[in-house]
Amino acid sequence: MNNKLNKNLRWGDYFLRKGSEFNTFWKEYLNNEEHNVLFVLGLGFDPRMCTAVEVILNVGGNGKRDCFLIVFDEGQVSPSRRYEGDVSSNKSKIEGMFTGKGEIIEKSVKMFSDEGRRIGPRNAVNIFSSIDDLVKYTDIVVDISAIPRGLYFPIIGKLLDFYDNTKSKSLNIHVVVADNPMLDAKIRPEGVDDKAEYMHGFSGNIELVSTAEVPRIWMPILGEKRTVHMERIHTLVTPIEEICPVLPSPAINPRRGDDLISEYQELLFEALRVEPTNIVYAAEQNPFEVYRQIAKTVIQYNRALLPLNGCKTILSALSSKLLSIGALLAAYDLKREYAIGVAHVEAQGYTMPEEEQIIESKYQEELFSLWLAGECYDG
Repeated sequence: MNNKLNKNLRWGDYFLRKGSEFNTFWKEYLNNEEHNVLFVLGLGFDPRMCTAVEVILNVGGNGKRDCFLIVFDEGQVSPSRRYEGDVSSNKSKIEGMFTGKGEIIEKSVKMFSDEGRRIGPRNAVNIFSSIDDLVKYTDIVVDISAIPRGLYFPIIGKLLDFYDNTKSKSLNIHVVVADNPMLDAKIRPEGVDDKAEYMHGFSGNIELVSTAEVPRIWMPILGEKRTVHMERIHTLVTPIEEICPVLPSPAINPRRGDDLISEYQELLFEALRVEPTNIVYAAEQNPFEVYRQIAKTVIQYNRALLPLNGCKTILSALSSKLLSIGALLAAYDLKREYAIGVAHVEAQGYTMPEEEQIIESKYQEELFSLWLAGECYDG
């Protein structure tokens, strides 16, 4: 990406730490001066839920260490209820980790209305009623390891809005995740919703009637076993001028991109007539690189289609947490100048692989820390 374009991006320069650098950064950062930290966690069955927070809590440092623990109310028929034992185990571990360090405040998020409508994303942003909830903290750490995509997008978007709209820039916003693409690929959605929707806070005015004739570009970030999701999102975003699939490359598994092309061959290249030259490649383990590649594509299409009033870009995050964060950053940053939204289809719940498959994938697990806003960008 050329330097001029890079400078115009909010995260043209970025802060990312992974692996052993994760521990080193948090140890140095929290022991440098007093920090009051609020962790935002999802209470789920995912075995990665406690990993990052445990590392950060163990490095020491002075100040508050509080936690907003998001409790998902998915109803009595959710497929995820079969893992209540795992959820209970994770909760007990979290309670032990914060004992003597800070307060755990449970934040219940009702996922469905009494009429069966999905209301989780709108409810999720209400865990922060105002900036007053955050002023006593120097750092907000959102761990997305066990938070569904449909919730962590609006939560992070709301935090960035708070940061951008407040006169005080003393708040630091971090996102952490225990990334494991192999495990993500094995977690299966059950009861996929009949219709896709635009994510709360990320609709990008795509559906404005006054701009209905503006060309649409769809950029789905491909992940394994998401054909049904793709078909339902395609129904939502049609008509489309161009489709630009985003593939992970480089990736931990060097063949992952080829495997995804093979999996979606019939849908993308036969049914939807996608041009192979439209494929966008982005590093699987660098969400800021994903963000940059999406931004480059969005800007180039808008310039090319300027005689038609530019274009609308629809992103779909159907892959790992890190790749999905790249889409979030692109949608948040580019909305200042371009029509860009995120189309998504939810599931009623998820199923985990067998225990031996979880153990097998454990070696791929790696901690990542993204600093999205705050003092490291000052000046």
